[in-house]
Amino acid sequence: MNRPRLIYYNDAHHFHAKRLEPPASIHMLEWPVNEIAGTGVDLLALGLGYGDVYFHQSKVGRVVGQQKEVWDNYIDWRIMRMVQEAAAKGTDQLREVIRRGHETGIKVFPSIKLQDGSVPYGERCGKLKWERGQEVCIGEEGRAEWSYDYANAEVRDYKLALIREVLEDYRADGIELDYLFGNVYFKEAEVQQGMKIMADFVSEVRELATQIGQKQDREVGVMARVGLLRDENMEQGLDVQQWLKDGALDHVVGQDPYVLSETSVQQSWMPEAANAVGVGAYYRPPRRVYDERVGLPSIEMYRALNQMLISDGWAGQYHGYLLWPFDNREYQILRELAHPEVHVRSRKRYITQPKEGVEGQPTTTPHRQCPVQLVEGETAKVNLLIADDVDAAKSDGEMRKPVLTLRFSYFCIEDEYEIRFNGQVLPIEEFEITDERGLEMRLRLAGSMSVQAPLGMSAHWFRCKLPIDLVRQGDNLIEVAMGKLDPKAGFTRSINGAEVLMRYRDMERPEGFDVDRIAPLSA
Repeated sequence: MNRPRLIYYNDAHHFHAKRLEPPASIHMLEWPVNEIAGTGVDLLALGLGYGDVYFHQSKVGRVVGQQKEVWDNYIDWRIMRMVQEAAAKGTDQLREVIRRGHETGIKVFPSIKLQDGSVPYGERCGKLKWERGQEVCIGEEGRAEWSYDYANAEVRDYKLALIREVLEDYRADGIELDYLFGNVYFKEAEVQQGMKIMADFVSEVRELATQIGQKQDREVGVMARVGLLRDENMEQGLDVQQWLKDGALDHVVGQDPYVLSETSVQQSWMPEAANAVGVGAYYRPPRRVYDERVGLPSIEMYRALNQMLISDGWAGQYHGYLLWPFDNREYQILRELAHPEVHVRSRKRYITQPKEGVEGQPTTTPHRQCPVQLVEGETAKVNLLIADDVDAAKSDGEMRKPVLTLRFSYFCIEDEYEIRFNGQVLPIEEFEITDERGLEMRLRLAGSMSVQAPLGMSAHWFRCKLPIDLVRQGDNLIEVAMGKLDPKAGFTRSINGAEVLMRYRDMERPEGFDVDRIAPLSA
C-alpha cells in the first residue's frame, strides 16, 4: 500500500459533530473531508464516536440516542440531533465522509477506540458491556475495572464485527486501531500472555481487511496508533514490533505522550522496525510549545521537526486537533508538511524545550536539558540537534548566517561569562541583548500538565548571527562558561532555552515596516 504523505485525525466529535447546529445538511456532514481538500493530507482518520458509542448507523454497536431520550448536556444533544437528522436522510456522518473522500481522492480510515472504561448503562457505555457487564471487563478495582478484557474472545469478536461493518458495508479504505484511549487491556497478572493474544487479534484484523479487499477488488489498509515509547506499550501488552514482523500493519503511528513539542524525537525504534518490513511509521507530535512568541508550534518549528523525522526514517507526520475552523496557519501546516523535500532550504527554528513533570520530583523527560543552572566556575551546556543538510547549502552558496538565540532566566548582566558555539568563542559585543522584567509564556497548560520551568519570569535574550561554517548537521554544542558571579546578586540564573534559526537564500518577500514584537505584560 502506498505511504501517505500526511495523515490527519478528526475525532468526528470535538471538531465536527459538536459544531453542527441542527438540522445537519449533507454538505455539513461531509465537512471533515471538505476542510482538508486541496491540502497535503491524503489520509483522513475519522473517529467513530465517543467511547464505545457510535455516530453511524451501526447494526453491531450502540448508536448515540439508543437507550436515552433526554440529554442534559447541550453539546451531546447536538450530536444526538446530528445522528437523527442524518438517519432521516437515509445516511450518517461516516457514510458521507467516506463518499466524499472517494470523490476527492482522500482515503478515509475510520478510527476505532479499542478500549473504553465507561461504567455500565452510562452515556458512553457500549452495547457489549451494556448487555454483558462484568463478564467482559477486566474487573480489577482501582485498575480499569470497567475496561474491556481482551483475553475474552467475546470482546475480540465484538470489535472485529464493528471493524467488518465499516470496511465491508461502508467500503472504508482502511481501519485505524486506536490504542490511546485506555492503557490497560488485560488483567495485571495476564499482560505477558496477553501480548500474543493482542498480536493474534491484530493479525485477525489484517486477515479480515485482506479478505474484504479481495472480495470487493480493492486495497484495504490497517493502521495502528500506539504510544511513542516502546516500554510503555509493552507494559500494556502491545508488542508493536511483533505486529510489524507478522505483516499485520500497513502504517503505524507513534503518539508522543509529552506536553511540549520538540524539534527532535529521541525514539528511533518505531521507524527502524517499520522500515525493516516496508511499512511507514508516522509521528504524532504534541500540540504545545514553551515560547514567549507562540503557544502553539510555528511553521518554522514544524519544518525543523519534519526534517529531523525524515532523517530518522519516519515516513511523515500524523496531525489532529489543529485550531478549528482552519485559518491561514492551519492550512500552511497541512500544505507544507506533506512535502518536506520542498522546504529543505526554507527557514526553520530548531528549539529546546524544558523538562516536564512536577517541580521537585523526577522529570518525566530526562532527555531534555533545560533549564540549566548557571554556577560560578562551571560551564553550562546545551546540545541542539539540526537536521538540515548544511554542507549542500554551503556548497550551493545558498546559506545565510544562522541566528542563535539564548534565553536566560533571571540573568545578571554584571556577571563574568563566556559563550561558545561548537567550541568557538562568540564575542559578547556581537550579541544583541534584550530583556523583559515580567515575561509571560504563551503556554497554556490543562489538567495535570506541568513543566519544570517558570511560566513567568524576568528574561534576557542574547541573539547573534553565527558564522556559516560554524553550524553543522547533527549535534551543535552551546556552552556558557561562568567566571565570577556578582556577589551582590544572590538569585539563581539559568539557561531557559536555546534556538537556532536556519536561514537560506529562499524566495522571500522583503521585510516591511511592521515588524511584530511580543505584547507587553498585561496590567
